Amino acid sequence: MHDFKLNSIRSMAFALALASGGCFGQYGGGAGLSGGGEGSGGGSGGASIADSCTAAEYGASANAQAFSAFMVASATFVRAAGEIDQALIGSCRALGTDLGMTDAELTANGADTRSVCTAVNAKVRAEYDFIRSAQIRTHVESTPPVCKTRVDEYTQCVRRCQPEVVREGRIETQCTGGELRGTCGAQCTGRCAAEVNGSCSGACEGTCSGSCTGVCNGACQGTCSARDAQGNCRGTCQGTCYGTCSAGCTGSCQGRCEVSGQASCSAECRGGCSVEYQQPVCTGRVVPPEIRTECRESCDTVQVSSRECTPGQTRIIIDGTAAAEAAERARRLSDAVAARGSAIIAIGARVRELGEAGATMVRNAGGFARSTTQFGAAAAACSLQAVSALPAAAARVNVAVSVSVSFQASASGSASAGK
Repeated sequence: MHDFKLNSIRSMAFALALASGGCFGQYGGGAGLSGGGEGSGGGSGGASIADSCTAAEYGASANAQAFSAFMVASATFVRAAGEIDQALIGSCRALGTDLGMTDAELTANGADTRSVCTAVNAKVRAEYDFIRSAQIRTHVESTPPVCKTRVDEYTQCVRRCQPEVVREGRIETQCTGGELRGTCGAQCTGRCAAEVNGSCSGACEGTCSGSCTGVCNGACQGTCSARDAQGNCRGTCQGTCYGTCSAGCTGSCQGRCEVSGQASCSAECRGGCSVEYQQPVCTGRVVPPEIRTECRESCDTVQVSSRECTPGQTRIIIDGTAAAEAAERARRLSDAVAARGSAIIAIGARVRELGEAGATMVRNAGGFARSTTQFGAAAAACSLQAVSALPAAAARVNVAVSVSVSFQASASGSASAGK
């Protein structure tokens, strides 16, 4: 019987400087894996994993349950990679169009995601160079995206991989590096956050027009009383606050209004509910109960593949004036980055850990392919689908990592952008 116990594995590290926004043991490293070129097309494309592979029952043994969880994690990862690829090329195309690029310019070096996004990054850098030459001063202000993981999906993964933990009531998941949020069917002991487009008596998350007499965390289009080392506003804002206004939004709030001390909350309850949350999400990372290592790694892959990131705010603030043409191009760049850039940064936040998961899965999928004949012909065929689909999916994620880092440098006007 093949040993499914995980040893320690060094994960591929991806460093993301965003101002926003492995599965199973030692299987001989990914031998026999092939394919998956660096660039990916605009669609999900490439090999996929059949639904029947994730729905099948492979047996009641611990090894069979681990393989079942591996197939679900593989399918979830491949699907997430395709969705990210689609969203990224769409955002790059939209940003390029906003900057006046033609379709021929967007696809001059190819129509795949890397080529299109590289062309758009070059356009952003060129606009920055022109603005600098006109001596227009700019700086970037931003707030990070908020990423959420559905706790129930993690629980379902544990139930599939190690059902006795659920049966025996030993599944207690925790949320670290963030907080639990969800629908509260009783008393909300934390804060209630509701979508608004108007007045807000609490903290405004989104856009506070008028002025923010509390603390504006993010971008201030106007006069900010204090800034952090990166130039982001961290004080009162006389103007429009993009990000979070802690209190005193004297104009209109467009986004979410967060109010403490409301016993009844029909919207999203954050930070405490007198009963268990319904459809809970974790804004940090879900920490599993004491489960087998192969199950934890599989469910962690599901977690990072299913994570959803809501874009924050990214704006280029123009500090000076110049000739009409230069000023117009500066405004166009500022508007385009504000409209499209946050989505690209949010994608970068989503792939921060996804790259590690993909690298580990690719490295170990070959071992599963060699060991699954014990579960029958269907399992062997499904594992080969994973061997075929995972490298291309991991390559798409690698492209997203590279594009996100390059865009962040371009949007900040870094001289090293794109190098």
